[in-house]
Amino acid sequence: MNFYTKMLRFLLRDLYGRNEAERNELQQLRQEVQNLQNKQKALETQQEKNFQRISQNAERSERSEKRLDCLEHYRRETEKRMKSDDETTISLAHRTEQIETILKEQHFLKENLQLFNKKTYSQAGEDAILMYLCAMMGIAFSDCIYLDLGANKPIEMSNTYFFYEQGARGVLLEANPLLIPELKAKRPEDIILNQAVSGKSGEQVEFHILNLDGLSKIGDISELLANNPEAELQQTISLETISYEEIIENYLNQKAPVILNLDTEGMEMEILQSIPWEKYRPLFIILEMIPYSQKLSAGVKDQELLQYLASKDYLEYAFTGINSIFMDKRQYELYLH
Repeated sequence: MNFYTKMLRFLLRDLYGRNEAERNELQQLRQEVQNLQNKQKALETQQEKNFQRISQNAERSERSEKRLDCLEHYRRETEKRMKSDDETTISLAHRTEQIETILKEQHFLKENLQLFNKKTYSQAGEDAILMYLCAMMGIAFSDCIYLDLGANKPIEMSNTYFFYEQGARGVLLEANPLLIPELKAKRPEDIILNQAVSGKSGEQVEFHILNLDGLSKIGDISELLANNPEAELQQTISLETISYEEIIENYLNQKAPVILNLDTEGMEMEILQSIPWEKYRPLFIILEMIPYSQKLSAGVKDQELLQYLASKDYLEYAFTGINSIFMDKRQYELYLH
């Protein structure tokens, strides 16, 4: 190999080495450019996300401001209504105090009733409704003779205990002998009868005592037990019957009661049909109008009882969802005139 050949090879190797280095450097530059482009894209993406968050925050802030405005408006309106209600309450309290004063002066009240904040013993305020009716019609509470057929408890859930407190007296009939001692202990001035009310007196009937309060009754209980699995028959006893008319003649001095409370678990129609309406008409009748149920009953009412009492000239004054309060239409018309 001569000198020129060696020199040529050296120059070629040197040129090749330079090209390789330049290629490596170019590759690095390309990689750096790619990295910069990726960072730029990531930055743009992040900026776009930040912008979206800012927009969303602005929208939420605007909605929050609107809600705050609505809440502030609602607060102001509520304050106005509360102020108005307070004024109405004060006015109503003043009027009821005046009514109570008048009732006391006319000796309608035995004691301070606090009519505006009165206590009711009934299941659904029936005694409070009767209190209002008697006050409006000028009947002293102490004159409200009552006949409570199916009395059950002496005080709680009683539609007549309020009037007992005010000095009225009457007859409490309860077929369940287990309830008689408490009735006698807490209503000692009432006449307590442990008999079964019926259309006829002097008959013997079977009375079924169940474990659930207020469900004990005369007659077939198979459907009652089937519809209420928790109900159990404790015992069956024999009772003598007494009629509405005999109770009045023997225990109420032949005076019709002002209040007839009737809760006899299915015997209501038979008892109503036995009443001599032209002879012993009660002024008010409280009558259970719905079948027993552990669930709320709405839109249910015994239409047969309604029609029957309407045929006897009784007006349904109120319905509490459980009981209806009927008023003698004839006596009501006399009151109006």
